[in-house]
Amino acid sequence: MYTTYYGMSCNPFLKNESINYPFESTDYRQCINRFHYLKEIKGIGLFVGEAGLGKTYTIRQFIKSLNKDLYKVIYISTQKNMSVFDFFKIISDNLGLDVGSCYKTDIYTNIQREIKRITLKDRMQVIIIIDDAHLLTREILLNFKLLYDFDMDSIDYLALMLVGQPDLKQEISKNVHIALKQRIIVNYTFEGLERNDIKRYIETRLNFANVKYELFEAEAYNALYSASKSSARRLNTLIINCLMLGYQNNKKTINSDIVMKAKNEMDV
Repeated sequence: MYTTYYGMSCNPFLKNESINYPFESTDYRQCINRFHYLKEIKGIGLFVGEAGLGKTYTIRQFIKSLNKDLYKVIYISTQKNMSVFDFFKIISDNLGLDVGSCYKTDIYTNIQREIKRITLKDRMQVIIIIDDAHLLTREILLNFKLLYDFDMDSIDYLALMLVGQPDLKQEISKNVHIALKQRIIVNYTFEGLERNDIKRYIETRLNFANVKYELFEAEAYNALYSASKSSARRLNTLIINCLMLGYQNNKKTINSDIVMKAKNEMDV
């Protein structure tokens, strides 16, 4: 359909294509560098941003970059109303531990013991990444001490990355979480795509699809930046809608009018 009309070998704005061909925005580079910094020094990092700014995408690319023989990565996608037991059972399962009928204190002890064994005997580093961490209950956050209090808090055995929406930062800022807050050594806020990222992103994607001409007119980039609200997810949807509208109206190039029509169709 419109991919053929515009001479595309694929639709480079679909989610699966974005995974295959990562784009390094300013935000992405800033965040990925902090991920690697935490990996080296261990400790806790807090990463927040609105939905659609590329948090999970950045996590995915970071994990792909790690040597599986050197790093034991535990990725947790938080679910709403997850219990303390459910949360630590996921960690236990990833460590190959059978919680069975263990008491809570036994589960904690077994997790700490296994993390230390992996670190000291297997000589691998444990990295725990918690996505959608704004959905964590206060009770889970209050039980986080298990994940940073080793050997009377004298040694850091793992890197812990909390990634979520701004509500997470608001919750952790409360006095009840003072012990956790004091241990956060990286605190990064996702800003999303900058103005100068937009054109570079689109041109990079179109290049992957073997488009050899200027498909988007100059003023369309400014309109896309404004309409996308810095969200890569929203930008991709906008572009796909623009291409569909352009195809339906026999437009070989996309101008700002088409962008605004696509935006109006998206907005609820």
